[in-house]
Amino acid sequence: MKPVIGITCDYDWEKHTFQLKSGYVEGIYRCGGMPFLIPPLFSDEASNGSNIVTGIIHRIHGLLLSGGQDVHPRYFQEQPHISIGRVNPFRDQTELSLCRQAVKIGIPVFGICRGIQLMNIALGGDIYQDLMAQAGDKGLICHDQPAPKWFGFHNVHIKEGSRLHHILGTTKLSTNTFHHQAVRRPAPQLEIAATAPDGVIEAVECSSHPFLIGVQWHPECMLEDPYMIKLFQAFVEAAGKICDAGNQP
Repeated sequence: MKPVIGITCDYDWEKHTFQLKSGYVEGIYRCGGMPFLIPPLFSDEASNGSNIVTGIIHRIHGLLLSGGQDVHPRYFQEQPHISIGRVNPFRDQTELSLCRQAVKIGIPVFGICRGIQLMNIALGGDIYQDLMAQAGDKGLICHDQPAPKWFGFHNVHIKEGSRLHHILGTTKLSTNTFHHQAVRRPAPQLEIAATAPDGVIEAVECSSHPFLIGVQWHPECMLEDPYMIKLFQAFVEAAGKICDAGNQP
Protein backbone atom coordinates (compact mmCIF):
# COMPACT_ATOMS: atom_id res chain seq x y z
CA MET A 1 0.00 0.00 0.00
CA LYS A 2 1.27 3.46 -0.89
CA PRO A 3 1.49 6.02 1.92
CA VAL A 4 -1.16 8.73 1.66
CA ILE A 5 0.37 12.21 1.70
CA GLY A 6 -1.91 15.11 2.55
CA ILE A 7 -0.92 18.27 0.66
CA THR A 8 -2.42 21.61 1.68
CA CYS A 9 -3.93 23.68 -1.13
CA ASP A 10 -4.13 27.38 -1.77
CA TYR A 11 -7.47 29.17 -2.07
CA ASP A 12 -8.18 32.19 -4.28
CA TRP A 13 -10.98 34.03 -2.47
CA GLU A 14 -11.58 36.31 -5.44
CA LYS A 15 -11.99 33.52 -8.01
CA HIS A 16 -13.39 31.02 -5.47
CA THR A 17 -10.99 28.34 -6.65
CA PHE A 18 -8.65 25.89 -4.96
CA GLN A 19 -5.21 25.63 -6.54
CA LEU A 20 -1.87 23.89 -6.16
CA LYS A 21 1.32 23.90 -8.23
CA SER A 22 1.80 20.53 -9.90
CA GLY A 23 5.36 20.05 -8.58
CA TYR A 24 4.09 19.13 -5.11
CA VAL A 25 1.93 16.33 -6.46
CA GLU A 26 4.58 15.19 -8.95
CA GLY A 27 7.28 15.06 -6.29
CA ILE A 28 5.15 12.88 -4.02
CA TYR A 29 3.97 10.67 -6.88
CA ARG A 30 7.49 10.13 -8.25
CA CYS A 31 8.64 8.91 -4.86
CA GLY A 32 5.86 6.38 -4.39
CA GLY A 33 3.34 8.37 -2.39
CA MET A 34 -0.37 8.85 -2.99
CA PRO A 35 -1.23 12.58 -3.06
CA PHE A 36 -4.32 13.63 -1.10
CA LEU A 37 -5.21 17.31 -1.53
CA ILE A 38 -6.45 19.17 1.54
CA PRO A 39 -8.38 22.42 0.93
CA PRO A 40 -8.86 25.12 3.57
CA LEU A 41 -11.88 24.67 5.82
CA PHE A 42 -14.32 27.58 5.99
CA SER A 43 -15.73 27.25 9.47
CA ASP A 44 -14.92 26.78 13.13
CA GLU A 45 -14.32 23.13 12.23
CA ALA A 46 -10.77 24.21 11.39
CA SER A 47 -10.00 24.85 15.06
CA ASN A 48 -7.63 22.68 17.08
CA GLY A 49 -9.13 19.35 18.04
CA SER A 50 -12.06 19.61 15.64
CA ASN A 51 -13.58 16.41 14.33
CA ILE A 52 -12.93 17.23 10.68
CA VAL A 53 -9.24 18.08 11.17
CA THR A 54 -8.79 14.98 13.31
CA GLY A 55 -10.55 12.95 10.63
CA ILE A 56 -8.16 14.21 7.97
CA ILE A 57 -5.09 13.55 10.10
CA HIS A 58 -6.20 9.97 10.75
CA ARG A 59 -6.55 9.33 7.01
CA ILE A 60 -3.05 10.35 5.99
CA HIS A 61 0.47 9.06 6.64
CA GLY A 62 2.29 12.34 6.02
CA LEU A 63 1.50 16.07 5.79
CA LEU A 64 3.07 18.41 3.24
CA LEU A 65 2.56 22.11 4.02
CA SER A 66 2.77 23.91 0.67
CA GLY A 67 3.86 27.44 -0.22
CA GLY A 68 1.65 30.48 -0.57
CA GLN A 69 0.77 33.76 1.08
CA ASP A 70 1.85 35.19 4.42
CA VAL A 71 0.58 33.84 7.74
CA HIS A 72 -1.27 36.45 9.80
CA PRO A 73 1.05 37.76 12.56
CA ARG A 74 -1.71 37.45 15.18
CA TYR A 75 -0.60 33.84 15.49
CA PHE A 76 2.73 34.98 16.94
CA GLN A 77 1.32 37.96 18.88
CA GLU A 78 2.28 40.78 16.51
CA GLN A 79 0.36 43.42 14.60
CA PRO A 80 0.72 43.52 10.79
CA HIS A 81 3.92 45.23 9.63
CA ILE A 82 3.53 47.87 6.92
CA SER A 83 5.46 45.60 4.52
CA ILE A 84 3.44 42.43 5.06
CA GLY A 85 2.14 40.72 1.92
CA ARG A 86 -1.22 39.14 1.14
CA VAL A 87 -2.63 37.11 4.03
CA ASN A 88 -4.92 34.14 3.45
CA PRO A 89 -7.13 33.64 6.54
CA PHE A 90 -8.83 30.66 4.88
CA ARG A 91 -5.57 28.72 5.07
CA ASP A 92 -4.10 29.84 8.39
CA GLN A 93 -6.39 28.22 10.93
CA THR A 94 -6.77 24.98 8.99
CA GLU A 95 -3.07 24.48 8.42
CA LEU A 96 -1.99 25.50 11.91
CA SER A 97 -4.40 22.95 13.35
CA LEU A 98 -3.33 20.24 10.89
CA CYS A 99 0.33 20.84 11.68
CA ARG A 100 -0.12 20.76 15.45
CA GLN A 101 -2.14 17.56 15.37
CA ALA A 102 0.24 15.85 12.94
CA VAL A 103 3.24 16.70 15.09
CA LYS A 104 1.44 15.61 18.25
CA ILE A 105 0.74 12.10 17.01
CA GLY A 106 4.05 11.67 15.17
CA ILE A 107 3.00 11.88 11.52
CA PRO A 108 5.82 13.04 9.18
CA VAL A 109 5.52 16.73 8.29
CA PHE A 110 7.36 18.49 5.45
CA GLY A 111 7.05 22.28 5.14
CA ILE A 112 8.00 24.23 2.01
CA CYS A 113 8.41 28.06 2.00
CA ARG A 114 5.18 29.23 3.67
CA GLY A 115 5.16 25.71 5.10
CA ILE A 116 8.36 26.16 7.13
CA GLN A 117 7.07 29.48 8.42
CA LEU A 118 3.66 28.07 9.36
CA MET A 119 5.29 25.05 11.01
CA ASN A 120 7.49 27.30 13.10
CA ILE A 121 4.56 29.51 14.13
CA ALA A 122 2.36 26.50 14.95
CA LEU A 123 5.00 25.19 17.35
CA GLY A 124 5.66 28.49 19.13
CA GLY A 125 8.25 30.33 17.05
CA ASP A 126 7.98 33.50 14.99
CA ILE A 127 9.02 34.92 11.62
CA TYR A 128 10.21 38.10 9.98
CA GLN A 129 7.10 39.67 8.46
CA ASP A 130 9.39 41.25 5.87
CA LEU A 131 13.09 40.47 5.61
CA MET A 132 14.20 43.74 4.04
CA ALA A 133 12.23 45.90 6.46
CA GLN A 134 13.15 43.97 9.60
CA ALA A 135 16.58 42.54 8.80
CA GLY A 136 17.82 44.73 5.96
CA ASP A 137 20.71 46.01 8.04
CA LYS A 138 22.21 42.51 8.22
CA GLY A 139 23.67 42.62 4.70
CA LEU A 140 21.06 40.46 3.03
CA ILE A 141 21.66 38.68 -0.25
CA CYS A 142 18.88 38.46 -2.86
CA HIS A 143 16.00 36.24 -1.70
CA ASP A 144 13.68 36.91 -4.67
CA GLN A 145 15.54 35.64 -7.67
CA PRO A 146 15.32 37.32 -11.09
CA ALA A 147 15.69 33.91 -12.72
CA PRO A 148 13.59 30.84 -13.64
CA LYS A 149 12.15 29.03 -10.63
CA TRP A 150 14.03 25.81 -11.44
CA PHE A 151 17.40 27.59 -11.22
CA GLY A 152 19.60 27.28 -8.13
CA PHE A 153 20.25 30.94 -7.35
CA HIS A 154 22.19 31.04 -4.08
CA ASN A 155 24.07 28.66 -1.84
CA VAL A 156 22.74 27.19 1.39
CA HIS A 157 24.94 25.74 4.12
CA ILE A 158 23.58 22.51 5.61
CA LYS A 159 24.53 21.91 9.25
CA GLU A 160 26.89 18.97 9.50
CA GLY A 161 25.38 16.09 11.45
CA SER A 162 21.80 17.30 10.99
CA ARG A 163 19.06 15.05 9.67
CA LEU A 164 18.98 17.21 6.54
CA HIS A 165 22.70 16.56 6.10
CA HIS A 166 22.08 12.83 6.46
CA ILE A 167 19.32 12.95 3.83
CA LEU A 168 21.17 15.06 1.27
CA GLY A 169 24.72 13.86 1.88
CA THR A 170 26.16 17.36 1.48
CA THR A 171 26.78 20.50 3.50
CA LYS A 172 26.46 22.84 0.52
CA LEU A 173 23.41 23.20 -1.69
CA SER A 174 22.38 25.55 -4.48
CA THR A 175 18.70 26.46 -4.10
CA ASN A 176 16.10 28.66 -5.72
CA THR A 177 14.70 31.52 -3.66
CA PHE A 178 11.58 33.68 -3.83
CA HIS A 179 10.32 34.81 -0.44
CA HIS A 180 10.14 37.99 1.61
CA GLN A 181 9.59 36.32 4.99
CA ALA A 182 11.67 33.81 6.94
CA VAL A 183 11.97 32.07 10.31
CA ARG A 184 13.24 34.54 12.91
CA ARG A 185 13.07 32.68 16.24
CA PRO A 186 12.82 28.90 15.88
CA ALA A 187 10.15 27.14 17.93
CA PRO A 188 11.50 25.39 21.08
CA GLN A 189 11.44 21.91 19.56
CA LEU A 190 12.96 22.95 16.24
CA GLU A 191 16.66 23.23 15.42
CA ILE A 192 18.32 25.23 12.65
CA ALA A 193 19.44 22.82 9.93
CA ALA A 194 20.53 25.21 7.18
CA THR A 195 21.30 28.89 6.59
CA ALA A 196 21.92 31.20 3.65
CA PRO A 197 25.26 33.06 3.37
CA ASP A 198 23.67 36.08 5.08
CA GLY A 199 22.52 34.02 8.06
CA VAL A 200 18.84 33.78 7.07
CA ILE A 201 17.41 30.45 8.27
CA GLU A 202 16.78 28.15 5.31
CA ALA A 203 15.78 24.92 7.06
CA VAL A 204 14.64 23.66 10.46
CA GLU A 205 14.11 20.17 11.82
CA CYS A 206 13.25 18.21 14.96
CA SER A 207 15.58 15.36 15.92
CA SER A 208 13.04 13.73 18.24
CA HIS A 209 10.26 13.45 15.63
CA PRO A 210 10.01 10.73 12.92
CA PHE A 211 10.21 13.42 10.21
CA LEU A 212 9.69 17.11 10.90
CA ILE A 213 11.58 19.25 8.39
CA GLY A 214 10.89 22.63 6.85
CA VAL A 215 12.81 24.29 4.02
CA GLN A 216 12.60 27.89 2.84
CA TRP A 217 13.31 27.12 -0.81
CA HIS A 218 11.03 25.38 -3.34
CA PRO A 219 12.26 21.83 -4.11
CA GLU A 220 9.03 21.12 -5.98
CA CYS A 221 10.27 23.50 -8.70
CA MET A 222 13.63 21.67 -8.96
CA LEU A 223 12.61 18.01 -9.20
CA GLU A 224 15.34 17.21 -11.75
CA ASP A 225 17.97 18.18 -9.19
CA PRO A 226 19.10 14.95 -7.45
CA TYR A 227 19.30 16.68 -4.06
CA MET A 228 15.76 18.04 -4.25
CA ILE A 229 14.15 14.73 -5.09
CA LYS A 230 15.99 13.22 -2.10
CA LEU A 231 13.89 15.44 0.16
CA PHE A 232 10.66 14.03 -1.26
CA GLN A 233 12.05 10.49 -1.12
CA ALA A 234 12.99 10.78 2.55
CA PHE A 235 9.60 12.27 3.41
CA VAL A 236 7.62 9.58 1.57
CA GLU A 237 9.81 6.85 3.08
CA ALA A 238 9.10 8.18 6.58
CA ALA A 239 5.38 8.21 5.79
CA GLY A 240 5.72 4.69 4.41
CA LYS A 241 6.92 3.46 7.80
CA ILE A 242 3.74 4.83 9.38
CA CYS A 243 1.71 3.15 6.65
CA ASP A 244 3.50 -0.21 7.00
CA ALA A 245 3.06 -0.15 10.76
CA GLY A 246 -0.69 0.16 10.28
CA ASN A 247 -0.87 3.22 12.55
CA GLN A 248 -2.66 5.34 9.96
CA PRO A 249 -5.39 5.59 8.86
